[in-house]
Amino acid sequence: MSKDLFGTLRELKVGAVITDTAGRRDCCHMHLPTAGAFIRYVGNSLHPTDYTRIDDWINRIKFWLDHGLKELYFFMHMHDEAYSPELTVYMVDKLNAACGLDLTKPKFVSNTLF
Repeated sequence: MSKDLFGTLRELKVGAVITDTAGRRDCCHMHLPTAGAFIRYVGNSLHPTDYTRIDDWINRIKFWLDHGLKELYFFMHMHDEAYSPELTVYMVDKLNAACGLDLTKPKFVSNTLF
């Protein structure tokens, strides 16, 4: 069934969202029906597996870039969003190093208004 679905999406030039949720990697597909990817990453409040999962994504994204990936959207979020920027900085540093990119990291601002 998934072969038919992704074949149809490819014919229609329509992408599919890839969702990676902590504890449910069994349902995370790796199909790219187009030369673009939209990844929805659900972190687990900086559990050590968040970092190993990101490392896996760095390797996968590098592979895809080396094989024609043209566009990537990576949406990272967690139940406690206070942790998302820290993992995003980790990911940007790793992507820049592994893929020769120059992505900008999020910047942390102080809690003061003035």
